[in-house]
Amino acid sequence: MRGIRAISIDPTARSITAIEVGPQTCSFGDFFGEKPAVAAKLPKGDVLLTAVREHGEAFTIGGSRPIVGPGLIVGRRIEWGDRASARIALADVVTMIRWTSVDKPPPPAQPPPPASVRAIVIDPKLGIIQEEVIAAHMPAADRLLGRPHDWHIRLPSSDYLLSGKTDRACDWWWRYDGAKFIGRCVIVGHDHKTDYFADARVGVEHLRKRIEFRGADDQFWVGYSDRQAMEVSKAEG
Repeated sequence: MRGIRAISIDPTARSITAIEVGPQTCSFGDFFGEKPAVAAKLPKGDVLLTAVREHGEAFTIGGSRPIVGPGLIVGRRIEWGDRASARIALADVVTMIRWTSVDKPPPPAQPPPPASVRAIVIDPKLGIIQEEVIAAHMPAADRLLGRPHDWHIRLPSSDYLLSGKTDRACDWWWRYDGAKFIGRCVIVGHDHKTDYFADARVGVEHLRKRIEFRGADDQFWVGYSDRQAMEVSKAEG
């Protein structure tokens, strides 16, 4: 099929040239590498097609807003959605075009990190599940843990559970919803937008109802409330 006359505008090369393209819509998609949009309507039924770009080398045409990326001027729409040849003269387009560029917008300002966050410490040896307020950084979490953390997992609440290297011979365990952990652990929150520490989202009371302990000499798992009662009984005895 015979091609049509079009005018290519390339702000990167700063060139304006007359070219021949197919009249079909798919030909314009091949030119841009994607489906183009009409950026401006010109006299005599011509239109300026462009791909959507946010920043980079750009141009203006007849005082328009900056148009980022390449442009293609084609003629009016004819049968079957095809386009006719552009009627505007190349020399006229040259006088209408001004080169420019659009800078990439700076990333949004990062808010300052919180000074402190609510963390939760779980210690099967002491039988505790309690809140602690710590500075919002890893060294503070390590201090609450009692040793440098060695690994972490993400809980269903999106909090992080931190643990460290533990001598498995100590045999102080706790379990939560079927998952077993050894030794003292710390739960801290995480803000996925900033990557800062945040308040732990899971509640202490929720954990106290769901967590069970097994001590070094225990044959069975013991719930938090029962463990506390046992500790009180030992203290009174």
